[in-house]
Amino acid sequence: MLSGISLNVVLRTTLALSSMFSVAYGLFPDEAGRIDWYRSQIGVPKKTVPYTSNGAATNIYTITHRNVLASLNSNSGEIVWRQAFADNDPINALQLRDNQALTLSGNNASYVRVWDTATGSLKWEFAHLASPKHIPGSGAAAFIGGNKDVVAVVGDSLVRLAAANTDPLWEVALNSTAAYKRIVVQGDVAFVIGDAARSRKNPNPRIHVIEVSLETGTVVKQYDVADGAALGSNNLVVIESKEYGVYVVWREEKNIIWYIHRLGMTKPMWDIFHAKTVQIELMPEDMLTSTLAEIDLDPELNDDTPRFALTYTKEGKTKTVVVEMFNTDGKLDMRKVVGFRSDEGVVASFGAANKSASGSESLRSTVSARIVDNSLSWRIYKDSKTPEHSGEFAYDTALYGPLSKTSLFYTSANQPRVLVQTVGGLLVALAPGSSEPVWFRDESLAHATDMVFMDLPPLVSSAEHAAKATDPSVVSSPVARYILRWVETTRSLTEWTLSGFGLFGPASGSSSGKSGPATHSIAEQLAPKSPLTSGDHFGFRKLSIFGTSSGVVAALSTQDGTRSWTRWLAANGTAIRVEDVFVTRRIQPLSSAVALVTAVGRDARGRTVVADLDALTGLPVNEDSVQGFVRGHAKVFELPVSDPTTGQKLVGIVTSDAEPQFRIWPSTPTAAKALFAVSDSIFFDLGGKKGSKQLKGFSIKRPSDSDISSWSKHSSAATKRQWAFDFSEGESVIKQTDYSGAQSTALLGRVLGDRSVLYKYINPHLITVATQRSEGGIGIYFIDRVSGRLLYSTVHTGARVTAAQPFLAIQTENRVIYQFWQDGIANAINNQVDNAARGYITVVAELFESDKPDTREDSKTFSSLDMLLPNVVTAAFTAPEPASALGVTRTSSHITTRDVLFGLASSKLLSLPDQLFDPRRPIHPPTKDEQAEGLIPYAAPLALDPKRVLSHYNPVAGIKRISSAPTHLESTSLVASFGLDLFFTRTSPSGTFDQLSPSFSKINLVGTTLALVVGCLLGGPMVRRKMTNQAWA
Repeated sequence: MLSGISLNVVLRTTLALSSMFSVAYGLFPDEAGRIDWYRSQIGVPKKTVPYTSNGAATNIYTITHRNVLASLNSNSGEIVWRQAFADNDPINALQLRDNQALTLSGNNASYVRVWDTATGSLKWEFAHLASPKHIPGSGAAAFIGGNKDVVAVVGDSLVRLAAANTDPLWEVALNSTAAYKRIVVQGDVAFVIGDAARSRKNPNPRIHVIEVSLETGTVVKQYDVADGAALGSNNLVVIESKEYGVYVVWREEKNIIWYIHRLGMTKPMWDIFHAKTVQIELMPEDMLTSTLAEIDLDPELNDDTPRFALTYTKEGKTKTVVVEMFNTDGKLDMRKVVGFRSDEGVVASFGAANKSASGSESLRSTVSARIVDNSLSWRIYKDSKTPEHSGEFAYDTALYGPLSKTSLFYTSANQPRVLVQTVGGLLVALAPGSSEPVWFRDESLAHATDMVFMDLPPLVSSAEHAAKATDPSVVSSPVARYILRWVETTRSLTEWTLSGFGLFGPASGSSSGKSGPATHSIAEQLAPKSPLTSGDHFGFRKLSIFGTSSGVVAALSTQDGTRSWTRWLAANGTAIRVEDVFVTRRIQPLSSAVALVTAVGRDARGRTVVADLDALTGLPVNEDSVQGFVRGHAKVFELPVSDPTTGQKLVGIVTSDAEPQFRIWPSTPTAAKALFAVSDSIFFDLGGKKGSKQLKGFSIKRPSDSDISSWSKHSSAATKRQWAFDFSEGESVIKQTDYSGAQSTALLGRVLGDRSVLYKYINPHLITVATQRSEGGIGIYFIDRVSGRLLYSTVHTGARVTAAQPFLAIQTENRVIYQFWQDGIANAINNQVDNAARGYITVVAELFESDKPDTREDSKTFSSLDMLLPNVVTAAFTAPEPASALGVTRTSSHITTRDVLFGLASSKLLSLPDQLFDPRRPIHPPTKDEQAEGLIPYAAPLALDPKRVLSHYNPVAGIKRISSAPTHLESTSLVASFGLDLFFTRTSPSGTFDQLSPSFSKINLVGTTLALVVGCLLGGPMVRRKMTNQAWA
């Protein structure tokens, strides 16, 4: 027994020391790039072309729905290079030839660009200014064989371009209202093909063809053909070959024969052909529902016999036949190459013929893929019914949806590879002889529309077992609780000692984030069987849950970006465009209720669909977890009410009817009763969408008690319009902004240098509306959502908002920060506009209850119905470069100062201190009181400090949203940005004041503490002996 020293004290001291070794992973300078993660993406491909550049290995070139031109390594799927185009510069065409990639992009203005296929560098470009005669959807470009010139449709003209010339070699007006979508070069002429404009005289779709001389640009002829068919429809194909020419094959509605037209030949206009000659079993009723599809060819192979595909249904079985066109003694003919069943599961597509890398032979094959019984099977056919290659692997459509496209390419060693694409955005490369993919890319999150953070409970340690053991609700006997507590404490001490005093093991509650041993199916690789279910003690490890426009909802670990689960949401077999994601039930201690995430979106017909998923596994909670409504919605928002039976927070859904109806989710009687008990305090607004000329405020009418008690998913409550705010004539809404996420504040006011207080105006119902004015400039309005009162307004006369120069805004606490492009920069002193200056302006507006210190509203509660108008203090700053998104850091108690986050157009995530955005910064040398308050002198430019770039060297392209979440450490905030790329990091705006630096020597601390304990143990008896001797002296 230790005399004079309590064993309990020593044990508690030792356990307290052990808690110091749960490492707090803060963002210190030497940790940049280690505790953050980054994912480079390209988006879901809309056109994919395998191509061999400079005799090297075949790469995959693609243009995507995220407006990206990219080259992928065919062996690994990694991005070789990419070029992200602006949102207002959509890519309309891609062609590869002679180690060059040709793109045509633009909405009204047109841009022709030629890229180096090996490096992605721009070789040359040509810009054609906007044309008033430009037809939406019109635009095409093609290389001219034998040289590197380009012929392109730009605006309402056809031009021939050369790299050595800045001006076109020739330009010819097309003088037609057709939407031209394709150019085919054949010898010394080019055929421009488009959908002819419809009219009352001729309302049917048809193809318009213009034949142009490549030498002079002279129009040889133009005419209409293929009445009743359109480019891209399933009853028309355009097939081209250097040897046989260019043909249009189509089938008229309610007709069983094919019409075949050779471009440029108008006498005769067409030949007819019966498909029964290539597929003997076809009957007239089969032909009436048959479809045609083009087979993608390598651009170097168009001198071979062209092919296309015929799909038909006979006796309930769907079949596909590959048809080849050939010429015998000058006579056009067709023959069947291969046919196969295509109704067993979902058939995606079929495709390709590719030239070998050596150029010594041509490999012509057709690939098909389908999903049957959670297995994706594929087959490669050459010229027989027997597949040349085949394979399959496990795949669950609940992860990324059904197949959408399949293509075929060959490696430099002439090994076939099948590239499969799903509706949800998954790309998978497959090889014969392997049940596992060669590689895969998940591009679903490049289309993320919303994201929320989900807190995870920490791992249950021995100490927590002991805490539960001491809980009277778990163990009722005090003696048993005492014994269990000591057993668990002893176990904790033993575990800590065996781990090397916590110095050599991972931090308590830490995890590598790995999914365990190597998996063998695509489902296990993309969605581990053991999803992430526990966090850490510091709140660093959470789930970031994304909703996407492709129907995928996915959860990633904030620690390292590993995927925890994935779920593809569909209604009637088509993807749900997820628009909003809410965490409607969080994990509660000692509760068996599962955490819930609720996704709200629209189906293919625009109707509202709501889905409840287990937030930890992604699985539907029950059979009724996915529910559709008859109508679409105008607004969705989280309500401050929970279902008392399930604890699930309610989501309000406002219908898009002329007289809006209010629905709730979950739609249960208990939820309705809870809502309508407090519905008098719930208000919402409509009209904040772009182009709106009026903003309206609504409340909810309480239904009868009988309606509430019988509430179901078909029930809705009427709404009452409370106010309407009409904007000026010629003024329309650009954007509406309100508070995003949970708001917290540590101080009700700002303490000034003389110790007086300016009280903040904090209004949870504040909304900011920006409008475009017909006479130029933008208007800014601060409006109360409950009363509709105008709290503040201003006009920026020199401002201009376009797709390329968007308006951005964010609200936080009592501040509104917004950015816009201004043709003239306003002077901060006299508010005069210098029209010679141009740039991006960042405006900060801070709201106070009064302009006089120590003056506040004499009320214990805030009410929107009070007549208090805020005192608004503003300041304007020049931004270093355009931003695409704004955000702020958040901490648990908001004791730490906030940083303002900018997603820059230069693919950087920038963090600037809140102090820079103080609108009270003096324009004169600061006084002593202003210095005491921490104000710095006003300077218009916001400097871009490289040390403040959170993304470091990572090019985070296309940032659209910035989200942040608090941790359990007040100093640290989690920050995530998404758009095209994903990036996540941790930041500490005020420094890591509550964390030990990684350089702190824990061994020295333990040694010093142990030395003190030993000194006490050894010195205690000596001191007591000396004191005894002195007493007896």
